[in-house]
Amino acid sequence: MSYDAAFLWGPANFSGRPPTRLVVEGIVVGFLIGGAVVTGALTGFGMVGSGVGLIVSLAAAGYLFSTNAGRVLVAAVALLGGALAWWIPGQAAQAVLAARGKARTVVVTEVHVHRYEGRNYVKNSCSVRLLDGSPVPNEAWRTCGPTARPGQHLTMVFDPEASVPPTDRILPATATEALAGVTAATLGLAALCCVAVIRSQP
Repeated sequence: MSYDAAFLWGPANFSGRPPTRLVVEGIVVGFLIGGAVVTGALTGFGMVGSGVGLIVSLAAAGYLFSTNAGRVLVAAVALLGGALAWWIPGQAAQAVLAARGKARTVVVTEVHVHRYEGRNYVKNSCSVRLLDGSPVPNEAWRTCGPTARPGQHLTMVFDPEASVPPTDRILPATATEALAGVTAATLGLAALCCVAVIRSQP
């Protein structure tokens, strides 16, 4: 294998089945990234989960770099890991709400108009409270249309355990459906890490 090819894709120059140790090592690196952000999201701190996932993905890329893995594969692991760190917390929150969320009526207290001048586009968001007067930290976006007014009733889905924020978005029918995409992407990341680790061995 030429030096350039080894630099880009790794110096692997063996034939036959790769060692089990390398396969296991690659899978662990991949699932560690996804597991970190899922754990963060399910504790109710989505941004913390994303931050942890991003740190872990960069650490994984740094580890692969130190093992002489191909630079193309290292960059791909860093990019896909970063994308998962951003994507998983939101999907995990949707999975929680799809599994155990309860619809509750909220009352609009204030309507905010967001103007996007470059696109000639206007979007409303509504500050809301529960019927008992308790404030809701998240605004309603999807159901806050052009005709929304203070005092209007909207519906939001709440987690009874308050581990994830409420939303008025359309949720997947099941938790499995919410996590299908990120599960596939996490498996892809694990496979990519596995290939990178295996090809790092001459």
